[in-house]
Amino acid sequence: MTFSINWRKINPLGSVFGKIWLSFWVTLLLIVLAVAFVSHQVAQVYQIGAPNASHIGLLNRVKLPNIDRLASDRQEIIDELDRFNSESRFQWYLVDDTYHLLGTPKPPRRILVMLSEMMELEGVKVGQWRQETWMGPITMSVGGDMYRLFLRGVPSLPPPNLPLWLDSQWLRAIFALFVSGGMALVLAWSITRPIARLRRVSRQLAGGSLDARVGGAVNKRADELGDLGRDFDEMAERLQQLVSAQQRLLSNVSHELRSPLTRLQVALGIVRQKAPSDLETALSRIERESDRLESLIAQVLKLSRFENEMQHLEPTQLQLDDLVRHVAEDARFESKAHNILITDQIEDTVNIWGDPQLLHSAIDNVIRNALRFSPENGELSIHLTTRKGEALIEICDQGPGVPEDKLERLFDPFYRLDQSNSGAGLGLNIARHAVTAHKGDIRAINRPEGGLCVRIRLPLNHHGRLRQG
Repeated sequence: MTFSINWRKINPLGSVFGKIWLSFWVTLLLIVLAVAFVSHQVAQVYQIGAPNASHIGLLNRVKLPNIDRLASDRQEIIDELDRFNSESRFQWYLVDDTYHLLGTPKPPRRILVMLSEMMELEGVKVGQWRQETWMGPITMSVGGDMYRLFLRGVPSLPPPNLPLWLDSQWLRAIFALFVSGGMALVLAWSITRPIARLRRVSRQLAGGSLDARVGGAVNKRADELGDLGRDFDEMAERLQQLVSAQQRLLSNVSHELRSPLTRLQVALGIVRQKAPSDLETALSRIERESDRLESLIAQVLKLSRFENEMQHLEPTQLQLDDLVRHVAEDARFESKAHNILITDQIEDTVNIWGDPQLLHSAIDNVIRNALRFSPENGELSIHLTTRKGEALIEICDQGPGVPEDKLERLFDPFYRLDQSNSGAGLGLNIARHAVTAHKGDIRAINRPEGGLCVRIRLPLNHHGRLRQG
């Protein structure tokens, strides 16, 4: 029996959960240690240290009060100290053997505790409590009595174990924020960077780039995000294989269908030349059905290219008014069989960027659909105008119209409102794809006077935003 350990699961850095837990724990630990260290230093009642060079230099320069010539009269000593301290930048104080402090202005009471400890140490010391900094003691005799002399207001001592800049509460707070913010930044970056990569690749896949992969540093990670990246790439690879297989199948099926159709059409031509006249009707029927099947195969292929993002635009500057006129002329030729009048009001010189073949197919499919539902001796109108940076094409017929709840479904593939209609139901769907590829909009509305009106809106200035191959 073998026993193995999954070190990845045990290692906190091997999972996103472990990284988040460890980062927060280390951050809190650092902050607690920093706060405890700073608080310990700040919480000290006072600090006593040896004088540095600046203190010694100050002691040599500062002027002493004339108290050594005075008698032992305490009041005279106090008066002299008061006079001297009121005129000097630095104040001198005397402490007698009973630890009474002589001199003004009076310092805080806690200073006496610090001064008493300084007096117990050997040599001159510097003591600091909050904003109070004193230097001494200097032993001197006044009128036969021994006193210890202290100088108030000398330069401050730096904290022994704490950088001087941390003596400020604001700087300590900024330091704590910097440490915690830095740790949080590293954690956020390590998590959001692969997520952003996944999001970017997923959008590329949605846009039709089936060869997009996460790869790189994401798949090399040993945590859940690395697992997600590898699974994502496997999914993308499988999708690409499925779509490629579907496209190959569609292409092969279309090819196999067109081959017998071509042979059938050739055979029809030969039979028509040799067959008796009573077979002409049946042969004509077969020819129409084969043509219809050929058209259906072409439409299915075009729809498949649209839905698989394979129908790339070849945009160019074109005159939309000329294109609409050409489509209208072709429709007039077909409408003569049903005596349908086609009228047009087309604005001159409507220039847009677009794919001429796709736009021709879109407008042609809408007009053919309108002709199919127009009554005998009816009228079909085509309008082209421009307004607010858009080209508006309206194609209106006098047919039966469409129920309001079925208007949106007109553009669905293989949807036919009239099941007796021989059409495949792909024309309007292809038109919608072509218009959408040009960043436009297509809608159908019922006319108040009867009939259906299809409106196509195309932006005039959208060259840089077209989906190109």
